[in-house]
Amino acid sequence: MVDEVGHLKGLFWCDSQSRLDYEAFGDVIVFDSTYRTNKYNLPFVPFVGLNHHRSTVIFACGIISHETSQAYEWMLRTFSDAMGQKHPIAVITDGDLAMQRAIRVVWPDSNHRLCIWHIQQNIVRHLHDDAVKEEFRSFIYDTSSIEEHEIKWLHFLQRNKVTSQDSWLHQMYKMRKLWCAPYLEGRCFLGLSSNQRSESLNSVLHKHLEAKMMLFPMLEHYERCLASRRLNEALQDVEALQSIPFTKENGSVLEKHVAEVFTPAVFKLVLWSIDAVKKCEIREVLDAAEVTTYVLSKKERMDKKIKVRMESKEGMLRSISCSCRKLECAGTPCSHIFYILGISQEETLPRCCVPPLGGQ
Repeated sequence: MVDEVGHLKGLFWCDSQSRLDYEAFGDVIVFDSTYRTNKYNLPFVPFVGLNHHRSTVIFACGIISHETSQAYEWMLRTFSDAMGQKHPIAVITDGDLAMQRAIRVVWPDSNHRLCIWHIQQNIVRHLHDDAVKEEFRSFIYDTSSIEEHEIKWLHFLQRNKVTSQDSWLHQMYKMRKLWCAPYLEGRCFLGLSSNQRSESLNSVLHKHLEAKMMLFPMLEHYERCLASRRLNEALQDVEALQSIPFTKENGSVLEKHVAEVFTPAVFKLVLWSIDAVKKCEIREVLDAAEVTTYVLSKKERMDKKIKVRMESKEGMLRSISCSCRKLECAGTPCSHIFYILGISQEETLPRCCVPPLGGQ
């Protein structure tokens, strides 16, 4: 994109492999523009995500001359054009307001959250009382209801005499739906809460760049970094295909099948859910034709009920889902699903429990 006299205003690029990667792994995108890795001090914006090894995968990169909502809109629309108009399920960004506006315009149906790492940095920068810092941090992780959260917020603002509309605390209150836990619960972010994957890619690129580097050498350097990451993914693919993660000797047939289904990196996460099965307990079983609903609780939280819905036909399991929505949100099955599969004596993990992100 150039202006009326031919000056560069925006640059975007991706290759065919990046487009294939986005088709497979593009549910959640992480990006920011905090690095200026070139002579012209232009923001460098990588679009990254997670692959099936939970490693960083690069979908595209861009450069813009000014961080305006119009510039970001151009970049997001160009990204969508390159990717066949597949919009991400979720986006994680820093707190840039222009970027927030562009996402609302171009990807209105995508879930958007702010990077927790950036918020933590701003807490240190803007708040100087340790008690206030800790209370503010509780808003990030507290999963109480939205109603309880709202009351807690108002008390917090009143107690700390936050009256200025321009104060950082009030600005964060206005953006609370993008970072407070209750508003984000049940949404798919694949377990990501920060854009440090984008930051880490930027730091790798930045490490070997000179401040006065021209654009073309910078793009060549980016291509070398991209090739290195793809080689690493290929090596991980080979390792995953030629080995099976270790399972305990007394591991169930189902657990051993899970080890064959998932890549080693994802299996480590799934193993946590398998180990947590012992904390589950059935409260009630509701039968209705071909659908059975199991009401469960964790032994340490008997007041909280979780529902696992299992659909069968002619004695064969067709689908299984859980009201905790971990499978949809994080991309891996929860302990509740594994508990029900265990008592049902299932020996294989249903296909609906193996999203593209984690499978071999």
